[in-house]
Parts: sequence; C-alpha cells; structure tokens
Amino acid sequence: MKKFLICDDDAVCRALVYDIIAPYGECDYAFDGREAIDAVRFALEDGQPYDLICLDIMMPGTSGHEALQEIRKLEVQYGIGGSDVVPVAMTTALCDSKHCIQAFREGCEQYVVKPLTAKKLLDAIRQLDPDLLAELAPPTPMA
Repeated sequence: MKKFLICDDDAVCRALVYDIIAPYGECDYAFDGREAIDAVRFALEDGQPYDLICLDIMMPGTSGHEALQEIRKLEVQYGIGGSDVVPVAMTTALCDSKHCIQAFREGCEQYVVKPLTAKKLLDAIRQLDPDLLAELAPPTPMA
C-alpha cells in the first residue's frame, strides 16, 4: 500500500486532502513543517519512506519552503537522490510566481493552488506518477 504525508496547518485542508487521497494509500498527518521533517526522518529511519508528500507553504513555525529544503537534505543523508526522492506536491494559496519558482528550485515536483478540488489534486498527482493512484482492486464477490 502506498504511504502519503499530508502537511497543512489548516484542519479543513488536511481533511480535504485526506478525503481525496486516502482511497489510494495510508495517510499520515503533519501540522507544520517541523512535524513534516520529523515524519520524513522517522519514515526513512524505518526504511519505509513516503510515496508522496502534500505540503502547504504558509504554516506557523517552519514553513513549507523550509520543510522541503530539510526533507531534501535528509534524503541526501540517506543516499536518496535523483528520481528516487519522494515526490512533493505543494498545496498552497500562494499563486504568485515568486513562491512557485522558489518551490520548484527547492525540489517540489507539483504546485497546486488552493482552493483544492479532487480533480485538480488527483490530476497533479497523476502527472507525477500514475502509479501513485493505482486503482484499488474491486472487492472479491462472496460465493
């Protein structure tokens, strides 16, 4: 089963992202950038890294930009690089080019502007890797 990390300080946004991607994998939450960094560190230590991170930018304490930089540093420490890094979709209300360009320079692979819809988020994730949203097998009929 795929493993996703949802990082957003807004409970409504976290719940929305969860409702959209939970059918495709196990979801963990982080409430700010520091918690996201810690979650990624623990996942790497356990040898079970995330398959996708949905990361807000504007959060108290450690921002999404700072968290992404630290996550990429952690991956380097664990010998993870190139196409093996976890795909990160920035999910943010910031639609200006400055933040978008900065996020891509820091290593995000998708930039999804809020308000989020299922179609918008799922399309962005499919562009990252269609296998992340592999359809779940239908239930086996009872004989």
